[in-house]
Amino acid sequence: MTHVDIYLETSSIFQGITDRKCGYVLSVLVHNEEKTREGFGHYKGTYHQTVLLTLAEALERMTVPSEICVHTRDAYVSSRILKLEELAGSGWKDTKGEPIRNAEEWKRVYAAVHALPDAHQLSEKTEKHSYSGWLQEEMEKRKDECRRTMGQRLEPETGTGSKNNGMSGYHY
Repeated sequence: MTHVDIYLETSSIFQGITDRKCGYVLSVLVHNEEKTREGFGHYKGTYHQTVLLTLAEALERMTVPSEICVHTRDAYVSSRILKLEELAGSGWKDTKGEPIRNAEEWKRVYAAVHALPDAHQLSEKTEKHSYSGWLQEEMEKRKDECRRTMGQRLEPETGTGSKNNGMSGYHY
């Protein structure tokens, strides 16, 4: 199974509802060479909603079942990624029978994980990561043009190219 890293970043970690920029990098090794794809945009919502929607968009680009490690600074999202099956099994309800927060966003993530015949396998890391600085810079550069683009899908076997030119200062 192919291993893919998804690196998530937002322009603000403010917990309230606000318009914020967001971005992700998908990274996969193809013949010992890193290949990346990225996506940028903006959402108006809470920090957790934005992270979940950005994660869903990244997952929706995947074309083969993969072992995916999600890198995010959002401890709420990170702590629940491994409980995704449990959340779905509960009908997206908490222990009191009430709907969980961000249920629609979690459902979209779940659907993206299960979109292929074999589901993706998820793991997580809560951290500031090697792409954090680069994603922040790119979001700032694109502040007037940040629109969600649902372009190419990542196809690890074919190695469809790399977008990490000029990123050596941030990626290690």
